[in-house]
Amino acid sequence: MSKCFGGYRSVLGASLLLLAGIWGVPAGAADLVKFADGEVITSSDLSQYLDRRVDLRASVRNKWGVEKVLREMAIARALTQEGTRMGEPRPSGKESERFDDAYAFAIFKKLAPACSPPADSAAARKFYDENPKAFLVPPMARVSRVMLPAGETIESQDAMAWLMAQAQAIAAGGKTFDDLVKKADTLYRLDPQGDVGWVALVNENTILRTLASAKAGDMVGPVREGDFVYFFAMVEKREGRQLAWDEVAVSVPARAVSYCRQVGTQKLEADLLAKYGVVMDPAAINSLFDKPKSK
Repeated sequence: MSKCFGGYRSVLGASLLLLAGIWGVPAGAADLVKFADGEVITSSDLSQYLDRRVDLRASVRNKWGVEKVLREMAIARALTQEGTRMGEPRPSGKESERFDDAYAFAIFKKLAPACSPPADSAAARKFYDENPKAFLVPPMARVSRVMLPAGETIESQDAMAWLMAQAQAIAAGGKTFDDLVKKADTLYRLDPQGDVGWVALVNENTILRTLASAKAGDMVGPVREGDFVYFFAMVEKREGRQLAWDEVAVSVPARAVSYCRQVGTQKLEADLLAKYGVVMDPAAINSLFDKPKSK
């Protein structure tokens, strides 16, 4: 049996960690999101939502992942309130369900803008000239990664200090990043260690922004995010670039529809969050990752 850090559950136990308050927040005690009308989304709401949304459970192991899930929940509530305002009936038996994703999506489809492809080649070229962001390839990096639970002790050091010592050893030529990957794989195996493939370096979170400024051959970290400490090696990097007309002429109609939906969705969500006065509480979200105090 492979060795794994004691006290850490699998991804499928993420919602139970929240519900039991293992991160230092008693279930239902933390108001994570607030609406202008006084409604709140609590840590208990988040746990119950994740019990149903198995596809999102892996997201809650770091702060930005929790924020993304909470944003989705807030948008679902805003869409539900908007549907009620519009007089759209709720499905029978689900009138009191707060996070009804199916109803929220039905309202979303009614509110989302219609998107059609350009009518002809001239219109396609006009779209290409007027919407350069639709044809921008983001920078990409092939990354090797080591990740360890932040709360564990390795060789009498916490994970951050231990990884820092390993980084210094690699920089001094005493070992390689591959050596570190092999060691980390004996310590924590619930997530892959080593090569994680090509990653789009979009402006989504602190780690991706940091990686975006690195060059091929650089090491990045260690950095703490949520329950884990990460250390990266930038194997290869491709800079972002603007696609030329000849590269995309055939695909412009499909790109136009996709870009219209993307921009329309972003605007609709932003408008709904503003309309219903949705505000996240960063301190409460951070507290989900606090280690429980010993009794």
